Amino acid sequence: MAALIEARSCERFRLLSEGLADEEMRNFYHEFMVSEAGHYKMFISLANNYIHPDKVKKRWHEWLEFEASVMKNMQLSGERIH
Repeated sequence: MAALIEARSCERFRLLSEGLADEEMRNFYHEFMVSEAGHYKMFISLANNYIHPDKVKKRWHEWLEFEASVMKNMQLSGERIH
């Protein structure tokens, strides 16, 4: 779950960084994106150290499917970022 949170944060910061005209702010959010990507990779790597990678991959896909089902059934609201 932690890897999924970090991966989604990475995606959001990427979108923010790509949508800004201000170069300083674009770089600011880009650095957050890179940091969140590192966190995502770290959580997957830690899981792979303790659990067989095939099982980690299977569980990762289960989380993605669960997330998709939640997203399909929730009302959109603009006040969320994380």
